[in-house]
Amino acid sequence: MKVGDLVKWFWFLDTDWAQTHFIGVIVGSKLYKNVTRYDKCIVFQVLVNNGQVVQVREDEDSLELINVS
Repeated sequence: MKVGDLVKWFWFLDTDWAQTHFIGVIVGSKLYKNVTRYDKCIVFQVLVNNGQVVQVREDEDSLELINVS
């Protein structure tokens, strides 16, 4: 996935297990590395429909690519 791609995902609310669905456009990304364990993870900055930019990890199970830019 890259900047400009349209993605969707959902999160569970802790109180009643209801799903909250999100859709947005990737506007940036950052690579995080753990040198001691050789782990890495990309975190996407996603512009959602209410104008906020939220962060979503690339390994989020529900993250789905809708449209390629």
